Amino acid sequence: MLTAKERLLQTLVEYIKKGEDLQSIALSKIAQDADIGKSTVYEYFESKEQMIIETYRHLLKHYEKILLADLSVMDFKGALLEELKRTLVVMKDARSIMEAIMNAPHHQGVRIDLELKDEINAIQKAMEERFSSIMYLGVVEGIYPMREPRKETPFLIRALISGLMFQFINGETPFSEEELLELLYQEIVRIVKY
Repeated sequence: MLTAKERLLQTLVEYIKKGEDLQSIALSKIAQDADIGKSTVYEYFESKEQMIIETYRHLLKHYEKILLADLSVMDFKGALLEELKRTLVVMKDARSIMEAIMNAPHHQGVRIDLELKDEINAIQKAMEERFSSIMYLGVVEGIYPMREPRKETPFLIRALISGLMFQFINGETPFSEEELLELLYQEIVRIVKY
């Protein structure tokens, strides 16, 4: 059974996923939809802005757990495909959420993207370290030689992954999910080899 705070956060997550503007939703409506009293909101949050920021923080932690969970496969291709699958799951679920974080308007001096900057940066850094570890497996397995990557390699790989996944999520590609993941794997190997 969810606590009152968890119900509040879950209600806000539902609004975000529907693309609703949290700032314009009355606190009484949020409390009603969470099936709690309006005064109960203030037992957990000092303000609506704090509640909104904590909702995004809650979501970031949820996505971090998905993205950085222990890998069940330890060979290069298996680990890379597993991490790409996780990334796709998060991108599908988080599309409207990340748009809201990055495009959050100023509201009484609060910017969600600025409030969560440290958390976002920490997740990005941990993902880069995870990806580097996976890429090292490719060297160990002899899939490509060990050498200093070209300076553009990480940017090309990030653009490839995010671009193709975004197009896939929007239904703009002719690939199945398995075909997409295999294509990403092949192209990442090609980029790193040359």
